This record gives sequence, C-alpha cells and structure tokens, in this order.
Amino acid sequence: MENFSFMLGYTLVLELLLILIMMFTTSSFMFHPLYLSMLLVSYIIIFSFKMSFYLNSYWYSYILFLVIIGGLMILFMYFTSLVNNQMFYFSLIHYYYFNFKIFFFTLFLFMFYYYNNYLYINYFEIFSFFNYQNQEFILYKNLMMDYSLSLNIYVVIYLFFTMVCSVLICLKVMVPLRQILKY
Repeated sequence: MENFSFMLGYTLVLELLLILIMMFTTSSFMFHPLYLSMLLVSYIIIFSFKMSFYLNSYWYSYILFLVIIGGLMILFMYFTSLVNNQMFYFSLIHYYYFNFKIFFFTLFLFMFYYYNNYLYINYFEIFSFFNYQNQEFILYKNLMMDYSLSLNIYVVIYLFFTMVCSVLICLKVMVPLRQILKY
C-alpha cells in the first residue's frame, strides 16, 4: 500500500513539473534560445523518467533521451552561429511574476484534483496498470494500446512543444535556422 502511495505522489509530481515547464513558455519576455533549450532538456528528462516509470524496459527512455539530446546539440550549433552574444536578462519583476503564476496554478490544479476525486481515480488506474504489467503475456506489439495512451499524449505534447519553441526562436531572430552565406 505504501508503494502505491509513493507511485501516486511520484506521478503527480512529474505531471505538475511537466505542466509548469509548459507554463514557462507562455511568458512573452523570455525568448532567448538558451532558455528555450534548457526548457526542452528539462522536459525530456522528466518525460524520460515518466516513461521509464511506466514501462518495464528502460531502453525506450534511453533511446528517446539520446535522440532528443542529439537533435538539441544540432540546434545548439545553429544557435551559436546565428545568435550573437545576447545577454540573458532576468529581472526581479519576472521572478515575482513566475512565483505568482506557479502558486496560483498549483493551487488551481490541486483544487481540481481534490474536487473531481482525480487522486482516487488515478490510484486505481496505476494499480490496474501494474497488475496488467506483471502478467506474463504482455507483448510489445500491444505498446500502443489503451494502457500507454498517456505516453502517446505526452509524445504529442512534446512534439508540439518543440515545434512552438523552434517557431518562437525563428520569429525572435527573424532568420531561418540555416545561415546562407553570399560570396
């Protein structure tokens, strides 16, 4: 019973962190490429933890992490060639704004979980998932079935998140990601 309460808390904390990272991109004053790259790295680390928590095999999270970090290294190479030495400003007003936003969002989120009995439903969902996972006849061909629907949703959210970040970076710099040299 204690193990399931730990799993419930673990999944709630990971979901809260993923939502908070998505919230940081809504601020219109922080479009520095380094900042957005740090958000992508933190998002993929948390998502890899969540993926390794739900699946028996850690290979999927390893492969996903290595592929995304490789893509981010290529993007970092483009950013260093395109973006000049811009300073990374973060004032005290932005800090208070982030704290205000995080406080009210977490308050709203926990009120939503409490009033809709989401915690109780999520407990039985995790319990049934781990009972399903302990059975001998689970195959990887059933990976895209109903029990990993939340993982598919997170992959779609991650792809949308990276698309929005790269579009915001291109709009901020007003150049394409590939630099064209004229001789």
